[in-house]
Amino acid sequence: MSGRPYLLSWRLEDRKVVVVGGGSIGTGKIETLLGTGARIVVVDPAPSRRVEELSREGMLFLRRRRARPTDMVAAALVVAATGDSAVNRRLRRWAKVAGAVVNAVDDKQNCDVTVPAAVHRGPATIAISTDGASPAASRFLREELAGAVDHAIPLLTAEVVGQAAEARGELRRTGHYRYDYPAWRDGFFKPAMDAVRSGHLKAVDDVKRRFVAEFDSAAQHRPGRVTLVGAGPGDPDLITVRGARSLACAAVVVYDRLVDQRTLALAPAAAERIPVGKGKGFGHTQDEINSLLIERALAGDDVVRLKGGDPFVFGRGGEEADALAAAGVGVDVVPGISSALSAPLLAGIPVTDRRHAASFTVVTGHRATQNHDGGDPWTTGASETMVVLMAATTADRVARRLRAGGRPGTEPVAFIHRAGSPLQEVEVTCLDEVERRGCPFPSPTVMVVGPVAAMARRSEGEVRWDTSTLMTSRL
Repeated sequence: MSGRPYLLSWRLEDRKVVVVGGGSIGTGKIETLLGTGARIVVVDPAPSRRVEELSREGMLFLRRRRARPTDMVAAALVVAATGDSAVNRRLRRWAKVAGAVVNAVDDKQNCDVTVPAAVHRGPATIAISTDGASPAASRFLREELAGAVDHAIPLLTAEVVGQAAEARGELRRTGHYRYDYPAWRDGFFKPAMDAVRSGHLKAVDDVKRRFVAEFDSAAQHRPGRVTLVGAGPGDPDLITVRGARSLACAAVVVYDRLVDQRTLALAPAAAERIPVGKGKGFGHTQDEINSLLIERALAGDDVVRLKGGDPFVFGRGGEEADALAAAGVGVDVVPGISSALSAPLLAGIPVTDRRHAASFTVVTGHRATQNHDGGDPWTTGASETMVVLMAATTADRVARRLRAGGRPGTEPVAFIHRAGSPLQEVEVTCLDEVERRGCPFPSPTVMVVGPVAAMARRSEGEVRWDTSTLMTSRL
């Protein structure tokens, strides 16, 4: 599988850029190069009228002939806009000899670089790239995004960016500059953008002066916060919208072992990622995790504590919230989709199908190793459906407790492994088999006990529960 592209913002001022092909496609590329300060050289025996006009105005150099190897000498970039893959291939050979990189329009195999569609707001640029897969798609997505960009980032944003550059220069001259993103976000960009959106453009300068004057004290006394975010059962599409937004603004992400790396990628690239995963016999203690969250929040960081499923369903989120509150740290909680509910659903199991069950109980597999004086969930008085989390290493003991509590050995049991991910697997068996053989999967696995567990068989063929999930049943 090929890697994703690494986008760069390339300064082309006073650099030679050769565009081979001055027709409609090449002219479009030339338009994107105007304003970069590049020395544009166009090679085409029959250029468009626009290219001729730009040549007359001194905006580019025009060579009315076919391209030659010598055209590439000292070039930084060669744009091949010929529409002919064989010609583009030859141009690329010449460019490599000259040490230039090539962008072959709509010809990915002959590209060293692709050029994204862009939305410009002064010095700010929003780029959309399909890695050369479809230039038309990039343009279409830019058009689709334009309305949202105009609302979120109006044209006058250029003034805000310009004032930010001035503030940065003033702080550098006084020796106080540092890249403290939360301070810039809360002290400058948010009030400056509010001023622009309300039509008070002159207020941006006031915001800048106040920000520069108060930068050190504002940054020093800015309190951090911790947001407890439930990541859902697996696939990043299953995190809530609010959870994804919280991740997008995080300075630090403290995450569990079972959090999908694709979900973690929703955080900014600059965010610090700290793994605190734990399992049976290894990992960080809860006290260590609490101390880490408190330490980073008191240092002024915006921390997201990312936990699989829901942070308050066997996730010890309540303990973390209490510890943070006791330390004077602000806490926000974003619920997640618990695997106790989503894993059975994704396996085609309705936990309270009215033909079989009117209630269900959620319990952790570790309780099977504990004694209970009262309220024992393993007895015949328990709910018709039992959903057991963290059952990978305790399933045999869970089955033993349930059998001792009066459940029949033929009662259906379903195991759902890696629920909500492309690697999801499901196996349906019975209590007697589980007592003998245990769980067929490693962690993470959810165990469902009760008549509804047999309905997992319906998840193939008759019912399409989730087309994004690859279901493998071993029945």
